[in-house]
Amino acid sequence: MTKDLEELEKEFIMSEDMEHDEIRELIGLVLGICKIDKKGYVVIRRTGLTMQQRIMVVLTARYLANKLQQELERESPIDETCTTMEIANMLKEKDTVVRVRLKELKDDKKVLSPKRGVFRIAPYEIKEFLKELIGQENSKKGGN
Repeated sequence: MTKDLEELEKEFIMSEDMEHDEIRELIGLVLGICKIDKKGYVVIRRTGLTMQQRIMVVLTARYLANKLQQELERESPIDETCTTMEIANMLKEKDTVVRVRLKELKDDKKVLSPKRGVFRIAPYEIKEFLKELIGQENSKKGGN
């Protein structure tokens, strides 16, 4: 009985961390959208994304890179958090524009802010977000 409840808890309650297999699956999804360098600079290869989607891609890539490097026990993994200025630089946008979009994402609980001006993706949003992006891409390809 207790074992059943523990299994149910594991399935039902979202943890901050992800399982190894889930990280692999999500990185497989994000590979077609962006790449990240060893310093955490994210290059988005996909065009036609909204500003909110681009911000989510950056934060998703940073989070997944961090988790992957932790799994591999790297000495200094890429930081999963990002400042407003870092995101603005990666997206080549004004920081005021990025700040407004980050506030919207934070209000929607898609992005978390551990401290002022610093953001990270809400882990429970990643899978749905990536599937939505891939669905958009597939519908564009099918519609042409």
